[in-house]
Amino acid sequence: MGAKETFLITGANGFIGGWLAETLHVRGGVEVRAGMRGWSKAVRLARFGLEPVLLDVMKPEQIGAAMAGDGSTHRGALRVIHTAYSSARVTVEGTRNVLEAALRADVARFVYLSTTEVYGIPRGEVDETYPLAPTGNEYGDSKIEAERLCWEYGEKGLPVTVVRPTIVYGPFGRTWTVEMAAKLQSGNWGVFEGYGVGICNLAYVSDLVEGILLAARHPAAVGQAFNLSGPEPITWNEYFTRFNAAMGLPALERVEPNRMRLRATLMSPVRSAARLAQKRYEKPLRRLAARFRPAKEAMLSAEKSIRSTPRFEDLELYNRDALYVTQKAQELLGYQPRVGVGAGLELTVAWLRNVGLVEGNPVHPGGEAVQRAGNHAHRVGDHTGRNGDAVHRNGDPR
Repeated sequence: MGAKETFLITGANGFIGGWLAETLHVRGGVEVRAGMRGWSKAVRLARFGLEPVLLDVMKPEQIGAAMAGDGSTHRGALRVIHTAYSSARVTVEGTRNVLEAALRADVARFVYLSTTEVYGIPRGEVDETYPLAPTGNEYGDSKIEAERLCWEYGEKGLPVTVVRPTIVYGPFGRTWTVEMAAKLQSGNWGVFEGYGVGICNLAYVSDLVEGILLAARHPAAVGQAFNLSGPEPITWNEYFTRFNAAMGLPALERVEPNRMRLRATLMSPVRSAARLAQKRYEKPLRRLAARFRPAKEAMLSAEKSIRSTPRFEDLELYNRDALYVTQKAQELLGYQPRVGVGAGLELTVAWLRNVGLVEGNPVHPGGEAVQRAGNHAHRVGDHTGRNGDAVHRNGDPR
């Protein structure tokens, strides 16, 4: 009888890491070690009875213990999926720590969750041969350095695979789900003439999970990088419009380019001042908000205005004419994304309603959405409960 397949997932209390842990657990037949830095966000995985493993990527002793488990895992039976990320320093040094431990543990596969942001600001069709390009953006640049470390350890004999997701959305997502829903509900968002015409390379989270698991198991994936995106690229304005309609909100206002640039210009110093104030005076501001309701309301109003006004770098993204192709993953791994935007948004908005982030009665999505997303995707997205912040404020790799 062969050794039981075991998966260790770093960042399992995050958006994608959580989906991976839940997917593997629901399907059964494998041991799942859900690595997380602390217990504050463990409630999501507790829905499935998954036992979390303490794993701070900056603490090598915790990484080693997580890989060793109870000692029953055979050498060569462990597959590591590294999704955890934080500041640039933690992203790079933490990845180095996990790679070193994986090499020592003789793991069967090491999959690193990178991002298509490593390509910089590309144009046209972008496959895995497109050169990586630092832009000064901490997130993308740190992922480039972490990828470099992965290939360095690959040369030492570690079976490494890198996956580069695009714009990932779905239940438990932060940036392109919870925060985007808040922008649309603010009444300040719109259809951006001259800016929202770039390609929005959407990937529903269950499609991405399938791609990552293929990369973790397929022999042809070793030593390779793969773009992972969804089946239906659309424009950013179309994403805003369709997401807005799915939530049942009034039609978005069309915003002409000069007005959009003016809004971004006026909000830029406000955003910088707010960031500085939060960095220097976070604790006093929290105490002030807790004691005085008007102060709290003023802070919330300012935060809402900041979040609902695009930055210049956001406008650049919404105007970027880049199509991230997944032909390599399809041909080598058999990757077949199947959740279109309509079905994905139906499932996403149902979850947003169920956790109280969108007005309306809780719903049970069905029909085409569930069929196209797969029964498992529906089960994972639907078992949410109403656990407030602990449910939805998880990490969201872009």
